[in-house]
Amino acid sequence: MARGGGGRGGRGFMMGRGGMRMPFFPKKNFPPSFVPRHPFDMALCEQVFPRVKPLPSGSEESFTQALLKRNTDLTPTPQEQAAVLNLVTMVQTAFDNLVVAPGNFDACQVEEARQVGSFKKGTMLTGHNVADIVVILKTLPTKMCVGALGNRILEDLKKTNANEVLALCTNDRGFFEISSSEAAVRVLVATVQYNLRKLDPEIHMDYKTLQSHLAA
Repeated sequence: MARGGGGRGGRGFMMGRGGMRMPFFPKKNFPPSFVPRHPFDMALCEQVFPRVKPLPSGSEESFTQALLKRNTDLTPTPQEQAAVLNLVTMVQTAFDNLVVAPGNFDACQVEEARQVGSFKKGTMLTGHNVADIVVILKTLPTKMCVGALGNRILEDLKKTNANEVLALCTNDRGFFEISSSEAAVRVLVATVQYNLRKLDPEIHMDYKTLQSHLAA
Protein backbone atom coordinates (compact mmCIF):
# COMPACT_ATOMS: atom_id res chain seq x y z
CA MET A 1 0.00 0.00 0.00
CA ALA A 2 1.29 3.43 -0.92
CA ARG A 3 0.87 6.34 1.43
CA GLY A 4 1.74 9.93 1.13
CA GLY A 5 2.55 12.32 3.84
CA GLY A 6 1.92 16.01 3.51
CA GLY A 7 4.52 18.61 4.24
CA ARG A 8 5.43 22.17 3.57
CA GLY A 9 5.13 23.31 0.00
CA GLY A 10 2.86 20.44 -0.93
CA ARG A 11 5.69 17.88 -1.02
CA GLY A 12 5.21 14.33 0.17
CA PHE A 13 6.82 10.91 0.14
CA MET A 14 5.70 7.90 -1.84
CA MET A 15 5.51 4.85 0.43
CA GLY A 16 5.37 1.29 -0.73
CA ARG A 17 6.14 -2.23 0.34
CA GLY A 18 9.83 -1.69 -0.22
CA GLY A 19 9.96 1.14 2.22
CA MET A 20 10.44 4.84 1.62
CA ARG A 21 10.94 5.91 -1.97
CA MET A 22 12.12 9.11 -3.59
CA PRO A 23 10.28 12.27 -2.57
CA PHE A 24 7.44 13.32 -4.83
CA PHE A 25 7.49 16.79 -6.37
CA PRO A 26 4.59 18.36 -8.26
CA LYS A 27 5.11 18.87 -12.00
CA LYS A 28 6.35 22.26 -13.15
CA ASN A 29 6.74 23.83 -16.62
CA PHE A 30 10.47 23.66 -17.14
CA PRO A 31 11.94 25.37 -20.28
CA PRO A 32 13.11 23.01 -23.04
CA SER A 33 16.70 22.01 -22.84
CA PHE A 34 19.14 23.82 -25.14
CA VAL A 35 20.46 21.69 -28.00
CA PRO A 36 23.55 23.28 -29.56
CA ARG A 37 23.85 22.97 -33.33
CA HIS A 38 27.05 23.13 -35.28
CA PRO A 39 27.20 26.04 -37.77
CA PHE A 40 27.19 25.25 -41.46
CA ASP A 41 30.66 24.45 -42.71
CA MET A 42 31.60 23.48 -46.25
CA ALA A 43 34.38 21.29 -44.91
CA LEU A 44 31.82 19.08 -43.12
CA CYS A 45 29.60 18.75 -46.24
CA GLU A 46 32.21 18.19 -48.89
CA GLN A 47 30.44 15.11 -50.25
CA VAL A 48 27.28 17.17 -50.90
CA PHE A 49 29.17 19.91 -52.76
CA PRO A 50 31.65 18.20 -55.06
CA ARG A 51 34.62 20.15 -56.33
CA VAL A 52 34.39 21.82 -59.73
CA LYS A 53 36.41 20.15 -62.41
CA PRO A 54 39.10 22.31 -64.00
CA LEU A 55 38.27 23.76 -67.42
CA PRO A 56 39.93 22.18 -70.42
CA SER A 57 42.80 24.09 -71.92
CA GLY A 58 41.74 26.82 -74.34
CA SER A 59 38.15 27.14 -73.12
CA GLU A 60 38.84 30.25 -71.04
CA GLU A 61 40.46 31.98 -73.99
CA SER A 62 37.50 31.20 -76.25
CA PHE A 63 35.10 32.52 -73.60
CA THR A 64 37.09 35.76 -73.36
CA GLN A 65 37.04 36.14 -77.13
CA ALA A 66 33.26 35.64 -77.16
CA LEU A 67 32.82 38.36 -74.53
CA LEU A 68 35.02 40.78 -76.47
CA LYS A 69 33.11 40.09 -79.67
CA ARG A 70 29.77 40.68 -77.94
CA ASN A 71 31.07 43.93 -76.47
CA THR A 72 32.21 45.06 -79.92
CA ASP A 73 28.79 44.26 -81.39
CA LEU A 74 27.01 46.34 -78.72
CA THR A 75 29.38 49.31 -78.73
CA PRO A 76 28.69 52.10 -81.25
CA THR A 77 31.32 52.67 -83.89
CA PRO A 78 33.74 55.59 -83.50
CA GLN A 79 31.86 57.42 -86.27
CA GLU A 80 28.56 57.08 -84.39
CA GLN A 81 30.10 58.23 -81.12
CA ALA A 82 31.69 61.22 -82.86
CA ALA A 83 28.35 62.18 -84.44
CA VAL A 84 26.55 62.06 -81.08
CA LEU A 85 29.33 63.98 -79.35
CA ASN A 86 29.27 66.67 -82.02
CA LEU A 87 25.51 67.18 -81.73
CA VAL A 88 25.59 67.13 -77.91
CA THR A 89 28.32 69.78 -77.90
CA MET A 90 26.32 72.03 -80.22
CA VAL A 91 23.10 71.72 -78.18
CA GLN A 92 24.91 72.18 -74.86
CA THR A 93 26.64 75.30 -76.18
CA ALA A 94 23.31 76.72 -77.38
CA PHE A 95 21.78 76.25 -73.93
CA ASP A 96 24.81 77.77 -72.19
CA ASN A 97 24.57 80.83 -74.41
CA LEU A 98 20.85 81.11 -73.67
CA VAL A 99 21.53 81.05 -69.93
CA VAL A 100 24.15 83.79 -70.17
CA ALA A 101 22.47 85.99 -72.78
CA PRO A 102 18.78 85.19 -73.35
CA GLY A 103 18.25 88.37 -75.39
CA ASN A 104 14.60 88.90 -76.34
CA PHE A 105 13.60 85.32 -75.49
CA ASP A 106 10.98 85.60 -72.74
CA ALA A 107 8.98 82.37 -73.10
CA CYS A 108 10.88 80.88 -70.14
CA GLN A 109 14.08 81.31 -68.12
CA VAL A 110 16.69 78.56 -68.16
CA GLU A 111 18.50 77.79 -64.90
CA GLU A 112 20.94 75.17 -66.20
CA ALA A 113 21.38 72.35 -68.71
CA ARG A 114 23.29 69.17 -67.92
CA GLN A 115 23.99 65.89 -69.67
CA VAL A 116 22.49 62.67 -68.27
CA GLY A 117 21.79 59.15 -69.43
CA SER A 118 23.68 56.44 -71.26
CA PHE A 119 25.85 58.70 -73.41
CA LYS A 120 27.29 60.51 -70.40
CA LYS A 121 27.90 57.21 -68.58
CA GLY A 122 29.47 55.58 -71.64
CA THR A 123 26.84 52.84 -71.89
CA MET A 124 25.20 53.85 -75.15
CA LEU A 125 24.32 50.90 -77.41
CA THR A 126 24.82 50.68 -81.13
CA GLY A 127 21.78 51.61 -83.18
CA HIS A 128 20.52 53.92 -80.42
CA ASN A 129 22.49 57.09 -81.06
CA VAL A 130 20.50 59.28 -78.67
CA ALA A 131 21.93 61.45 -75.90
CA ASP A 132 19.92 63.05 -73.08
CA ILE A 133 20.15 66.58 -71.69
CA VAL A 134 18.06 67.85 -68.76
CA VAL A 135 17.09 71.53 -68.89
CA ILE A 136 15.95 73.05 -65.59
CA LEU A 137 13.75 76.13 -65.89
CA LYS A 138 13.40 78.92 -63.36
CA THR A 139 9.82 79.51 -64.49
CA LEU A 140 6.80 77.23 -64.43
CA PRO A 141 6.90 75.00 -67.52
CA THR A 142 4.00 74.86 -69.96
CA LYS A 143 3.67 73.02 -73.26
CA MET A 144 3.84 76.31 -75.14
CA CYS A 145 7.09 77.41 -73.51
CA VAL A 146 8.67 74.01 -74.16
CA GLY A 147 7.84 74.33 -77.85
CA ALA A 148 9.17 77.90 -77.93
CA LEU A 149 12.38 76.77 -76.22
CA GLY A 150 12.89 74.03 -78.78
CA ASN A 151 12.38 76.45 -81.67
CA ARG A 152 14.85 78.93 -80.16
CA ILE A 153 17.54 76.27 -79.74
CA LEU A 154 16.99 75.05 -83.30
CA GLU A 155 17.31 78.60 -84.66
CA ASP A 156 20.56 79.16 -82.77
CA LEU A 157 21.96 75.87 -84.06
CA LYS A 158 21.13 76.74 -87.65
CA LYS A 159 22.83 80.11 -87.28
CA THR A 160 26.08 78.66 -85.98
CA ASN A 161 26.00 75.44 -88.03
CA ALA A 162 24.58 76.34 -91.40
CA ASN A 163 25.83 73.15 -93.06
CA GLU A 164 24.05 70.84 -90.60
CA VAL A 165 20.61 69.48 -91.49
CA LEU A 166 18.71 69.48 -88.19
CA ALA A 167 15.11 68.69 -87.29
CA LEU A 168 12.97 69.39 -84.22
CA CYS A 169 10.34 67.05 -82.81
CA THR A 170 8.21 67.96 -79.78
CA ASN A 171 5.64 65.97 -77.82
CA ASP A 172 3.24 66.35 -74.92
CA ARG A 173 5.38 64.57 -72.32
CA GLY A 174 7.68 67.48 -71.65
CA PHE A 175 10.66 66.98 -73.91
CA PHE A 176 11.73 67.69 -77.43
CA GLU A 177 14.29 66.06 -79.68
CA ILE A 178 16.81 67.66 -82.00
CA SER A 179 18.17 65.23 -84.55
CA SER A 180 20.61 65.09 -87.43
CA SER A 181 21.12 62.38 -90.01
CA GLU A 182 23.35 60.33 -87.66
CA ALA A 183 22.43 61.27 -84.09
CA ALA A 184 19.80 62.82 -81.85
CA VAL A 185 19.67 64.76 -78.60
CA ARG A 186 16.62 64.40 -76.37
CA VAL A 187 16.01 67.43 -74.16
CA LEU A 188 14.13 66.66 -70.93
CA VAL A 189 12.49 69.73 -69.42
CA ALA A 190 12.24 70.17 -65.64
CA THR A 191 11.85 73.04 -63.20
CA VAL A 192 13.46 74.04 -59.93
CA GLN A 193 12.38 72.14 -56.84
CA TYR A 194 10.32 74.90 -55.20
CA ASN A 195 8.20 75.29 -58.35
CA LEU A 196 6.82 71.75 -58.17
CA ARG A 197 4.22 72.61 -55.53
CA LYS A 198 3.00 75.55 -57.63
CA LEU A 199 2.04 73.47 -60.67
CA ASP A 200 -1.49 73.66 -62.04
CA PRO A 201 -2.48 70.40 -63.81
CA GLU A 202 -4.64 72.29 -66.31
CA ILE A 203 -1.90 74.70 -67.34
CA HIS A 204 1.52 73.26 -66.62
CA MET A 205 3.27 70.02 -67.44
CA ASP A 206 2.71 66.81 -65.51
CA TYR A 207 4.13 66.77 -61.97
CA LYS A 208 5.50 63.22 -62.13
CA THR A 209 7.17 63.83 -65.49
CA LEU A 210 8.92 66.95 -64.20
CA GLN A 211 9.98 65.17 -61.02
CA SER A 212 11.48 62.25 -62.96
CA HIS A 213 13.37 64.64 -65.26
CA LEU A 214 14.68 66.56 -62.26
CA ALA A 215 15.94 63.34 -60.65
CA ALA A 216 17.66 62.08 -63.82
